Amino acid sequence: MLGNLTLAIAIVIITMQFYLRQLGEEITKIPVKYWWLGWLGGILVGAIAIGSVIKTETGWGWTWRGRQLEG
Repeated sequence: MLGNLTLAIAIVIITMQFYLRQLGEEITKIPVKYWWLGWLGGILVGAIAIGSVIKTETGWGWTWRGRQLEG
C-alpha cells in the first residue's frame, strides 16, 4: 500500500516538474531537452564561491593580469 502511494506521489512530482520546465521554456526559449544541464550552473557557482572563500581566508590572495590584488 505504501509503495503505491510513494509511486503515485513520485509520478505527480515528476509531472509537475516537467510542466514547470515547459513553462520555463516558454519564458526563456531554452528547449526542455536541456533541463538536465540546470544543475551544472549551480555546481559551478558553488565551486567558484568555495574557491573564493579559500583564497580569501588562507591569504593566498588574488591576481589579475599578473598584479596582486588587495582584499
